[in-house]
Amino acid sequence: MSAPTGPGQFHALATAAERALRASPPSTVVVGAIPFDESTPAHLLLTGLKGRAHRPDSRPEAVRVFQEAFLPRWPPASAAAVAPAAEPPPPPAPEPPPSAYRAAVRDALDAIETGIVTKVVLARTLRVPLPDSRSYRHLASALLSALARQEPAAHLFSVTLPRPHRDNAAPVLVGATPETLLRRTGDLLTLTPLAGTTPRHPNPARDRAQAAALLQSTKDRAEHQYVVDALRQLLHPVCQTLDIPAEPRLHATSRLWHLATPIRARLRRPAPSSLALACALHPTPAVCGSPTTRAAALVRTLEPAPRRYFSGLIGWMNQAGDGHWVIALRCGEVAPSELRLYAGAGIVQGSTPEAEFAETEAKLATMLGALDDARSTTPPCPTPTGAPR
Repeated sequence: MSAPTGPGQFHALATAAERALRASPPSTVVVGAIPFDESTPAHLLLTGLKGRAHRPDSRPEAVRVFQEAFLPRWPPASAAAVAPAAEPPPPPAPEPPPSAYRAAVRDALDAIETGIVTKVVLARTLRVPLPDSRSYRHLASALLSALARQEPAAHLFSVTLPRPHRDNAAPVLVGATPETLLRRTGDLLTLTPLAGTTPRHPNPARDRAQAAALLQSTKDRAEHQYVVDALRQLLHPVCQTLDIPAEPRLHATSRLWHLATPIRARLRRPAPSSLALACALHPTPAVCGSPTTRAAALVRTLEPAPRRYFSGLIGWMNQAGDGHWVIALRCGEVAPSELRLYAGAGIVQGSTPEAEFAETEAKLATMLGALDDARSTTPPCPTPTGAPR
């Protein structure tokens, strides 16, 4: 299911999904991925995989999206015992280089100083070469397993994306995001925006001190407030009640502390569908900036690599319009030739290039840690019969 790229794609996609669900057999759901901006095609499909788009398990509000086909079972039945790598894997290539990212942060601060924007989120990537293209889907499966072990409270996702060209293999987006954009159940709407981040520390006392400092940080609280204020403004017309706490709270992952504000609302009747709401709110200042249109233009100018589905939406919606949509963070796109990892940081008044670069490094560590874990359990891809060794 798709809509033409460009302005209006997200709204058209939500309308098409609602129409398709009304015409579908019972228990059909829409699952898929919505990109960061409307220049990239969204990728949704109807499926009868009842219970698999949203499986109850030990993870709070877990979202698991599988498209086209499930990833290969891990480890492959044909794989032998794990063999040591013949040579160390090539190092990741940053895009942009660290110096260029810091320069982009300075440009963003100039735009904030002149009043063009109040906040902008700048992303960077790491390109990890994959020497054996035949095993990339097995690596995606191993990454998902590693993330499940390392991020027990995260929302896991693994989405087979559209082929970039007819002759290319379909990449797989894999991640473990901490952030729910929204969940709709009847007229009840819940959101948990995150903005404001600091790394965790292995020493418990230092860890508590860093969390407390984040909670009191003027800069991080301002960054968080832009997100909350934007959501309040956008939600007010469609909600009969809107409960937004006055103070943020802490949200922990295995490696990071975030500022979080749990929002609860009752929707006016007729209630918009979860996908329509998600498309109306996306992208929030948590992943783009404020005001949105100007921040998005700055992102296009300052980021050398397209985000594609990073900081987009992953989720599902049923025929009643209920659904759960999360923001694609702490993720990577696995293709035959490379794994591309993504991370971003919110730039506001008081930000520094060095601190924002360090924040992206801390966020990239989630996927890099999962990659190390996955590689340690990844058997070599079996050589096809008759192929030269």
